[in-house]
Amino acid sequence: MIMVSMRLAKLRQVDLNLLITFAAIAEEKNVTAAASRLLLSQPAVSRALQRARAMFQDDLLVRAPHGFELTLRGRKILEELEGLLPKMEHLVAPNLFDPVREKSHFRISGPDNVCTVVLPRICRQYANRRYLVQFEFLPWQTGIGELVEHGQVDLVLHIDDGLLPSHFQSERLYREDWICAVAHDSGFGNSLSLKQYLSAYHIVVGTYAGVQTIPDKQLAAIGAKRNSCIRVPYFGVALQCLPGTELVLTLTSGMSSVVKRDRRLRLVKAPQELHAFYFLMAWHQRQNTDPRHVWLREAMRSTTGIAPVKTG
Repeated sequence: MIMVSMRLAKLRQVDLNLLITFAAIAEEKNVTAAASRLLLSQPAVSRALQRARAMFQDDLLVRAPHGFELTLRGRKILEELEGLLPKMEHLVAPNLFDPVREKSHFRISGPDNVCTVVLPRICRQYANRRYLVQFEFLPWQTGIGELVEHGQVDLVLHIDDGLLPSHFQSERLYREDWICAVAHDSGFGNSLSLKQYLSAYHIVVGTYAGVQTIPDKQLAAIGAKRNSCIRVPYFGVALQCLPGTELVLTLTSGMSSVVKRDRRLRLVKAPQELHAFYFLMAWHQRQNTDPRHVWLREAMRSTTGIAPVKTG
């Protein structure tokens, strides 16, 4: 801490504009040319040179037949500035992320139903030799908010159920409807009324242990409750449990293509009391302006084809 304080005390005495003026005069070897380049008056540049000389306690530049010539001290300072000034410019200039030229590793977490929709599109668009980005999809788990808080997860894909901290930023990605899947040879018709839905036995997907699912919340709002005899953490697993049973699985419409590809299963229209909802992406507010994360969120928007609508 003492060393840091000493450095700060010395830096407070430095006018960084003098360094820029000195570098311009040294490169142009002429005060008038340097003034034109810096968009300053010649007297202002001359005064800045005098202040730079006082700051470094050296002439820095001396007159020669063909313009100014660097002193030994001035040459050493200019050599340092040639490496320092570009870094300073990079520090204050707007920073952009180019996934074609820059490597980056993104960690994303979400339930398997949203990953079923998003991940194939990500693969088709970015999993090729053109892009240097890497995507790691992590299992959806309890405590995901803490992982985001500590920088272990970059982006969360989830349903708007209020489970994440209020200071997280979130944005709607796309809308989903509820559909039902049943065994192909089961006795269900092509649609389920609320009465039929409530009298059936259900296999329930609960991505959060001990947390009420969205369909159960919507049913509870109208004073209803479904009969669930099996609860599993993944929709993919639940689908494999349906053949040979009379169970009903309520799932998101983005997974309808998975059901249609399995001849052992078929889709059934869900009761109208189960309302549509939105999948969102959420992130920590410290990532709002980071170029990498700005690009990541735009990549998510492009794969879902939805214009951004901030919700938090």
